[in-house]
Formats: sequence, C-alpha cells, structure tokens
Amino acid sequence: MAKRKAEKPITGEMESVETKDNEQNVEETGAQPEDSSTPQPEEMVEAGNEADISEADIVEETPEVEEAEPQPEATPNLEEELELARQEAAQNLENWQRAAAELANYKRRQEEQLKLQRDRIKGEVLQGVISALDDMDLAFQNLPTELDGQLVGWVEGFRLVQRKLDRILDEQNVMPITSQGQFDPNFHEAVSYEESNDHEPDTIIAEVRKGYQIGNRVIRPALVRVAK
Repeated sequence: MAKRKAEKPITGEMESVETKDNEQNVEETGAQPEDSSTPQPEEMVEAGNEADISEADIVEETPEVEEAEPQPEATPNLEEELELARQEAAQNLENWQRAAAELANYKRRQEEQLKLQRDRIKGEVLQGVISALDDMDLAFQNLPTELDGQLVGWVEGFRLVQRKLDRILDEQNVMPITSQGQFDPNFHEAVSYEESNDHEPDTIIAEVRKGYQIGNRVIRPALVRVAK
C-alpha cells in the first residue's frame, strides 16, 4: 500500500510537466493545440461522399421541366408571292420587248432618213450628168442618115462619153424610169393628153424625156404623152 501511494504523485507531476511543455511550445510557435473535436481527413472524405450522393439523389428525384415548344411564326402565303413574282416578271418582259421594239423602229427610221438624205444629195450632184445625157440623147436622135468617115468617128466618140455617163449613174444606183404601160403620176409627168386609137385611156403613148430614180426616190419624173 505504501508503494502505490508513492507512485501516484509522480504521475501527476509528469502530467503537469507535459502540460507546461505544451503551453511553452504554443507560446513559442503560435500553434493551436490539437482539438479532439476537429474532423480528421478520413471523416471529411466520408462526409463529402455523403454530400455528393445526397445531391445526386436530389437531382434524380427532381422532375424534368418540359421546355415550351416554339410557336410557328406566321408565314405569308407562298402561292400568292409566287403569283406576284410571275406577274412582275411578265410585266418586266413586256416592258423590255416594248423598249426593244421602239429602239429597233427608231434605228430603222434613222437609217431610212440617212438613206433618203444621201439619195437627195446624190441626186442633186447627178443632175448635171443627167442634163448632159439629155443633150446627147437629143443629138443622137437628130443624126443624119448618111455620115462620112470623119462624122462617124466624131459620133462614136460622143457615144463613148454617153456610155461612161450611164456607167456613172449605174454605179450610184440611179435607174431610168420605165415609160411604158399605165401612166403613174408618182413617176411620170404628162406633157400632153392625146386621142389615140392604139392605146387605152391613161396609158403612155411616147416618152419625151427620160426620168431617173434612186431606189424609190424620184430624181426627175419622166415626161410622157398620155392617151385619153
């Protein structure tokens, strides 16, 4: 009994010494004494797993909310749009065709006017040639029946000039007006109206002077005698 009582104070002294050492270490290092209530790492891991499991269970148990389907937008009638597009295309085509026709008519009128202007200028220039041919025609109509050698050469020379002038008119598309058949005031000019048993009324009896034309344009009408 005496031994046990002697040992007990030693234990208390040791505990007090350890307590003092711990307090001294805390004061020197500033570290907090270990708390038996602080959770250990293993306990934190187990708690985290329990939290994950509980959150997953909550997510699975949460009822899914159906998303609202988008309402179809009001679209215009495609058939009406197509019909309007067809009408617009037809109108554009009609306008284009009308413009093309007007342009073609304008070009044709311009070409006709230019041609008429060229023919008018050409006819004015060729008036002198035509007058010279008139004089030669008149001279050849009054040739004597008998000619000696010298006059024959002289006449042939003038006939050569006449043929050259006729060639010039041909190259310029100047054609003589026909003075046969029915009288036409657009191409003929009557110098007289005569009674004739051999010709129908308003037909040409004879040509007094040649007429010429360029295409449909008359440079000079033909002078003719007409039956009545």
